Amino acid sequence: MKVFIRISILTAVFLSPALRVYAGSPAPIAESVNCAAEDMQLFYYYLSTEPVKERKSECRGGGVVRPGWLEKSLPGMRAKKVWREEGEDLSEAAVWQTPASILYEFADLTRKTLPLPEGGIAVSPFTLEAAYNDNRQRFILSLIRLSRSKLEGSFENRGKGLLSTMNLILDQMSALTSAVVLRDEKEFNKNAGDVLGLSRDLFAQLFEAPRGGPVYKSVPQIQAGYRGVTLPVPASQTMFLKSGDCVDMLVTFDAIMGDKSKELVTATILQNVIVLKVTDNQESVGVVQLMLNPQEAQYAALSLAQSKGNINLIRRAADDVEMHPMEIATFRRLIK
Repeated sequence: MKVFIRISILTAVFLSPALRVYAGSPAPIAESVNCAAEDMQLFYYYLSTEPVKERKSECRGGGVVRPGWLEKSLPGMRAKKVWREEGEDLSEAAVWQTPASILYEFADLTRKTLPLPEGGIAVSPFTLEAAYNDNRQRFILSLIRLSRSKLEGSFENRGKGLLSTMNLILDQMSALTSAVVLRDEKEFNKNAGDVLGLSRDLFAQLFEAPRGGPVYKSVPQIQAGYRGVTLPVPASQTMFLKSGDCVDMLVTFDAIMGDKSKELVTATILQNVIVLKVTDNQESVGVVQLMLNPQEAQYAALSLAQSKGNINLIRRAADDVEMHPMEIATFRRLIK
């Protein structure tokens, strides 16, 4: 007997005009897609240990090389450990590489929506809802990791500006996923163009003086097409949960087996859902709000009623987005 419900998931030297590219784009075009992908690829490799030679770029009107200040700072960024995950210590450079790789994937995904003459395969963006949601979800997780690592002073004080731009990117990603849900092609084009333009702006900031601006605060918001579902859980479960965490939802209940007998079982009903809010203002009961799509919300309500409140929320690692079929757990199987 198996249970698996899939989830649709689901921060003063002035540059030349060639490096100042973002001013809002009306629609994704081949040039903006390809140049955003190139910039994010360079951003990623600029933080690697490999030497980066000058690279000719039509997008930048000439050659680009890793900035001198970054050459000097990179050894320290790679040596400084700022995040521990699944027993591995991640460096300051590594945690910045993750959002760059996700934005590269965004550009590559958007390339599919371009017409054939522009290098795409003319896929409707409305068929890519799950892929865009997944991309946005992983971008949120990467920003949460950066925010909690307190890297505003990173990149020789460029971190705050980079995080501020990533926060704007997340806003546009949220608007884009809403446009996909609502089948609004005009809004999709605008928001995709804005994400691509802001991605290029991230790369441009490596060549200019540090900027300011508000940084990402790792407080997820409900996006269009989703619901904020509030569930009571034992207060002990809220002790280690925070807004922005991802959890699996396990439900324990009496099931009617094949021989008509009742048996206590535990099933994984939902996987990798985002925690919006957590409160523990009561002595024995806490409250957790999850972001769920409408179908998941129904299963959560049904689970709450069927289990008479016997729900367990299991916290996942920050970058663990894998979902797998899970067999229902029973003592009968355990004993066998």
